[in-house]
Amino acid sequence: MSWEEKRIGEVCILNYGKNLPKTKRQFGEYPVYSSAGLIDYHSKSLVDEEGIIIGRKGSVGTLYYSKKPFFPIDTSYYV
Repeated sequence: MSWEEKRIGEVCILNYGKNLPKTKRQFGEYPVYSSAGLIDYHSKSLVDEEGIIIGRKGSVGTLYYSKKPFFPIDTSYYV
């Protein structure tokens, strides 16, 4: 088996997280991720399945994985 080098945008679509200020969060079961990783929990998810979170600001390129629905904020991308 051989490996083929590609840019991440060639194999998947990077989606932007959404703005969710701390003052708008309602504590719940869904993890909230930023470019720094898990930062809080919210009553609603933005993504209704497991996924990968990629740092977009600050910790650019850092990867996190959520095994359950989650809410990525606007400092991150998600797949």
